[in-house]
Amino acid sequence: MSYPIKVRMISKTEVENLVSPKDVLEAVDATFQALGNGRIFHPVKEPIWMGKENANMLIAMPAHLKEKNIVGMKWVNMYTYQQEGIPSSYGNLLILSHEENGQPYAIIEATAITTMRTAGGHGVVAAQYLAKKSSEILAVVGCGAEGIAGIKSFLYAFPGLKELRVCDRNPAALENVKEQFGSQIKITAWENAEDAVRPADIVLLVTTARKPVVMFDWLKKGCFVSGLYSFNDLDPECSRRADKWFLGSKDTDYHQIIKAPYLAPYNLSMENVTGDLGEVAAGKCAGRENDDEIIVYTHMGMGALDIAVGDIIYRRAEEQNIGKVIDLS
Repeated sequence: MSYPIKVRMISKTEVENLVSPKDVLEAVDATFQALGNGRIFHPVKEPIWMGKENANMLIAMPAHLKEKNIVGMKWVNMYTYQQEGIPSSYGNLLILSHEENGQPYAIIEATAITTMRTAGGHGVVAAQYLAKKSSEILAVVGCGAEGIAGIKSFLYAFPGLKELRVCDRNPAALENVKEQFGSQIKITAWENAEDAVRPADIVLLVTTARKPVVMFDWLKKGCFVSGLYSFNDLDPECSRRADKWFLGSKDTDYHQIIKAPYLAPYNLSMENVTGDLGEVAAGKCAGRENDDEIIVYTHMGMGALDIAVGDIIYRRAEEQNIGKVIDLS
């Protein structure tokens, strides 16, 4: 006997049209609160390391969001040394399955989800918990797709921002930022990351650099740094000299940051970690305690964030009959 296995396929463009920065921030915040309260199961993700200098990886990111009865997995690539013309992370997939019988019901293009829930999601949610409430100057180093997503969410979440300082090696990327956001906030563009960062209250670091481009000594008192590719592009001294260093999830970031083979020369240690964002969101660990603290946040992502955003996308696609339903049976 054959049973129908109906799966809704949702494309990258459809994903981008189905959720807003507000949706993503709310889903990500709720996910970190659930993480801190032990309501998420996400097995330790072991990357498949390969390629030049053992710096390319494929990784399965499964998770069970117990409060929402959602189970899923993201299959993602992150290639330090990528083939020409292909972004360092592209062509990723999210699979959602029914909790009651394990059958898949959605396959969603996940590169767009990753972009939104990273710089535009946990990078901003971390700032909501750990940056000064009086923050006025945001510096964004790296103005590609994720940088743009981050700017959109920061402008929504931090209406008190008065200046956006941007830095990117590509002049076209800087012009794109000015075109998209010039009517919303004062924008200054900088060729040098140090010039962009020194006055900033918040630094969003989202580059493809494989050596530090932002140094600890450039950070002013009270600065918050959201380092979304950990110490690929951020000075590892931040892990030792900042007043506080938070991970997103101790369980997953231990393997992808502390024990990442290509970061081994930096001698990163859990002894320097104050806590993780789940603990802060759940009220189990103090976040910012005064306006002079320099606080650094690094997180390499977790499948639970993608699944939480993917659930919103799937439900809206169902309501609006967007995507293509196929029968795998």
